[in-house]
Amino acid sequence: MSRGPAGRHQSVVVGGEVARPGFKRFLRWLIGVLAFLILLLAVAVIFKNPILKTATCWNVKSSTGLKANIGRFDLNFRRSQLAIANFRILNAPAFGKSALIDIPEIYFSLAPEEAASGRIRFREIRFNLRELNVVQNTNGITNIELLQKALETNISKSAHLHLKTMQFGGVDKLIVTLGKVNFTDLANPANNTQIDLGVKEEVAKDLKSEEELQNWATALLLRLTIQQSFNSGSRPSAPRALDKLMKRL
Repeated sequence: MSRGPAGRHQSVVVGGEVARPGFKRFLRWLIGVLAFLILLLAVAVIFKNPILKTATCWNVKSSTGLKANIGRFDLNFRRSQLAIANFRILNAPAFGKSALIDIPEIYFSLAPEEAASGRIRFREIRFNLRELNVVQNTNGITNIELLQKALETNISKSAHLHLKTMQFGGVDKLIVTLGKVNFTDLANPANNTQIDLGVKEEVAKDLKSEEELQNWATALLLRLTIQQSFNSGSRPSAPRALDKLMKRL
């Protein structure tokens, strides 16, 4: 990405196609929403409950107003590992019957010797997003907009403060899979579209700081932006629908 004379960002041009800045903003927004959801899970673990699977679903319900299902919740204190399988948050009835978000796997492995001193270093993180369903109702409001507002309102300040006291110590190995994002417009189905992010087991190693993690994520976002510009070029209707999605988000 380059800057013009006035210091403003310009679009990247690849093979005659313009990589839309809106797609990059959308991906950053997507990662932000997923970070919120991971925070919910982290809060459930920090404030331990004997029935963690049920407690986590309840925590999601109380924070978002939406029902959640978890296929498997395995917290191994001895090995400092958390494995969650088939985590799904369901849409409110007004937004249809589909799952809002479908995550087959979330896995964390911590370095326990550092966690005891308040420094959180992840030996491994695996995150697999199968599908995200963005639905816009007849009033022009999306389910994601309502989710963001609910999270910002309901996640306890004490949980935020507790997490802020911890120092990020890096990630030894990060494995990310990102699948499909579906957009449904209940007022105008002609706007419906699907984005296949196509990220399969993307691996990053030895991320020592938050800055290195952000740099890695930025590089991934830029690559996906360029790929999307090529993919959209072969489907004339896709750019218009995708632009509508970006504006709504």
